[in-house]
Amino acid sequence: MYQILSKIPQSILRELTRTNVIIPYYHVVSDNEVIHVKHLYQFKNIRQFKQDLDYLLRNYSPTSLFEFLGFLKGGCSIPRKIFLLTFDDGFREINDVVAPILLAKGICGTFFVNSAFIDNKRMCYLNKASILVERILGNLSSGLKGKLFEMLRDKGIECNDIPSGILSIRYNQEGLLDEIAEVLEIGFEDYLLKNKPYLTSDQINGLIGKGFAIGAHSIDHPFYPLLSLSEQLRQTIESVREIRGKFFLNYGAFAFPHSDTTVTEEFFAELHKSGLVDVSFGTGGMIRDCISNNFQRISLEKPLMPAKRIIALQFARKATKMITGRGEIFRSY
Repeated sequence: MYQILSKIPQSILRELTRTNVIIPYYHVVSDNEVIHVKHLYQFKNIRQFKQDLDYLLRNYSPTSLFEFLGFLKGGCSIPRKIFLLTFDDGFREINDVVAPILLAKGICGTFFVNSAFIDNKRMCYLNKASILVERILGNLSSGLKGKLFEMLRDKGIECNDIPSGILSIRYNQEGLLDEIAEVLEIGFEDYLLKNKPYLTSDQINGLIGKGFAIGAHSIDHPFYPLLSLSEQLRQTIESVREIRGKFFLNYGAFAFPHSDTTVTEEFFAELHKSGLVDVSFGTGGMIRDCISNNFQRISLEKPLMPAKRIIALQFARKATKMITGRGEIFRSY
């Protein structure tokens, strides 16, 4: 149904779905090969990104996180036809590529960073996996391939090929990625030192000075459905506390890594008690959340299509869910 609905003019679908704000998110924008992301997902180049922004600016007005928080705290209704632009994972391209483009176009972006990765002190397990896959796609001896298959099987990972096996390694199996790196003679610390994939404290302070907003994205990017309630809260509260304290922020914003669909009302109740988080964001698409200050965002990278088409599909998807009575995320307690 939503494929048919996507052909309807967005102005009509916007009224039908009562959608005032669009909250897109990206991870990386670059014209270069980014090895630590290359095998995880596709991302847009600079031309594609600028085209997305031009489309958004023609059809919506940009808002900042600061204005958005003002709407929420003031009890005001959110203005019609606005967009809040966000970015996850705190990659260096935010500073080198994205920020200059946003400044030139008058858009205030919000950048969510993982507290453990600031200053390139540690690396996310997903980025480790991408680096390993890049190496494995090169020439490996049959003996080395056999050893890697054995290492994966010993951890209960059954796969048809080594790259897919490595990409299936979960957050709580990160040690296996380090073991494979040792076998392949890859040094993640050397990669961090040489490539500096994540934002530094100085860069973040510079972005804040230019008017951009900063939020937390957990400590080290876990998959929340695998975590206990106490660990979900620790990852959230500690990362927000560190980001707020380190950069002297008088607001708290949090974006869930991966997804927040299994997070319960009990989690949000406990998070509210902390007093640290003013607003949070998921990745569920254009859909309403039953938690008042938790907002779902839409990816403008997946699928890798122009923003106009992605947003049209999101409007149609939301309209379909409303028609079928599934237009809101409800949470267990």
